[in-house]
Amino acid sequence: MRDTEGSAVAGLENGRVDLPAGTSASQLFHQILRAAVEQFPDELTAAELPEDPHAFRANYATSLPRFEAARVASSQRTAIARHLAAESRRRFVWAVGEEETPLIDAMSAPHPPLDLDTFACSGTPGWNPQLPIGDGSAGTGAAIEDYAAGLVARSSATAGVAESVTWLLSDGVDAGGTLDFSTRRIAILGGAAELAPATQWLAAGAHVLWIDVKSPPAELRRSGAGGRLSWIPGGADLLTQPRRIAATIAEFAGNGSVDIGLYAYAPGKGREWRLTAAMNAIIDSLPADAVDTVTLLVSPTTPGQLTSHELKIEQQRRLDRPIWQGTLDRLGLLGSGGGHVTVGDAGVSRSVVSIQGSGYQAAQYLEKMMAAETWATWGPAHAATPHPRHVSANVAGVSKTRSLQHPVFDAAFGGATAFEVETFAPGVTRALNAILTARDWLDPTAAGNPAAPSTLTETERAVGLLTSARVHGGLYVLPYPADPTLRISAAIGAARHPNRIPAMIRRGG
Repeated sequence: MRDTEGSAVAGLENGRVDLPAGTSASQLFHQILRAAVEQFPDELTAAELPEDPHAFRANYATSLPRFEAARVASSQRTAIARHLAAESRRRFVWAVGEEETPLIDAMSAPHPPLDLDTFACSGTPGWNPQLPIGDGSAGTGAAIEDYAAGLVARSSATAGVAESVTWLLSDGVDAGGTLDFSTRRIAILGGAAELAPATQWLAAGAHVLWIDVKSPPAELRRSGAGGRLSWIPGGADLLTQPRRIAATIAEFAGNGSVDIGLYAYAPGKGREWRLTAAMNAIIDSLPADAVDTVTLLVSPTTPGQLTSHELKIEQQRRLDRPIWQGTLDRLGLLGSGGGHVTVGDAGVSRSVVSIQGSGYQAAQYLEKMMAAETWATWGPAHAATPHPRHVSANVAGVSKTRSLQHPVFDAAFGGATAFEVETFAPGVTRALNAILTARDWLDPTAAGNPAAPSTLTETERAVGLLTSARVHGGLYVLPYPADPTLRISAAIGAARHPNRIPAMIRRGG
């Protein structure tokens, strides 16, 4: 999605989703975390969150993992998640000129839905899950299982990824090996995002509602899929039309319910956070019975709770590291303190990459991780009583999407293999996560499914939701903090490909 403030589209509602005036993303992020510390002082003492917002801005790549470790170690982890999600929702505003209204209040005002165009695809419903394999061919069945097993064997993914793939390909598909979603209505917020699985859902026969500032490409309508595609002529902007988009989704659901995928992204000026806040506000404004599932993808460059297996792999990689890594580590060039932070029995990855910015981290941590945990264990953060939602929130591997087109990232991708860190083509990530999402929707034992065994505690549900299926590419078993490691990876990549150096210098890499 792109920002269209000041455009004719923005004039439809004459306002925008925004941070409070005079507040930067870093300041607001710090305020929300500090509010949690004040609300849960005993539980979050170990977070050691800086009181000075400038100190936080300079060191959030270190501060955020420690905060998350303190939260995870607490018996109040889900309550803290709910508080964080609610604070973020409370502090965002609907700005019209100089006038600001709390976004949560603005979303309650009724607005008419937007007009839709609809195209019925001519193919036969039925998605046969496929995955682009290394040679460019489309792998199916056993080839997908082998690929997932390889990720697990290389410690680039959790065992839950392979288990999810196996479940879908054995228990989820029909006798012909296909999935039929003809009865599902799926709204994709950020339809043009490179990781949004519109092609897969249309192939499965679903009725897809495409929400984006861009209309769906003509080739999507000519793809021969078996579903139906609806979109808003001329596009719609989540930042300027969230109330009308919410009304459009509600109308699209009709008398039933809709699956909602949250994929919109745009960098700079806090837009990544503003977009996720807008999408979440839309979700929380909809009637509970209008939402069947909520799907989002979490970045592995957000601090994640580590399993005992991942901690063992990290330790082993440190013991088995090559001599050059040990030398760089002793020189302090790979940071200090190792690849994770520990509070009590909780280990959390130090995988934050500061070059992505504090607004990106706020979007990932507050609006994805904390929101997903809150939806799965409680429901909307501001709800007075619990009404858990069906949530899919898997970690997606670092992918070479347009959003990561930065000279430092380009070079770092080239050098990451020296640290046993994998990056992925967008098509692979999109297809694999469509498979993982479908399993989360269909399997009654999936951690984010309210139908999962009632013997699970809130904490067990939260842990399972965010740790079971993760394609982290090795970032969660890296024996060093990701931030300094990225710089060394970039140097290695630049040495391998010197032609990248001028661009790095121009961008201040």
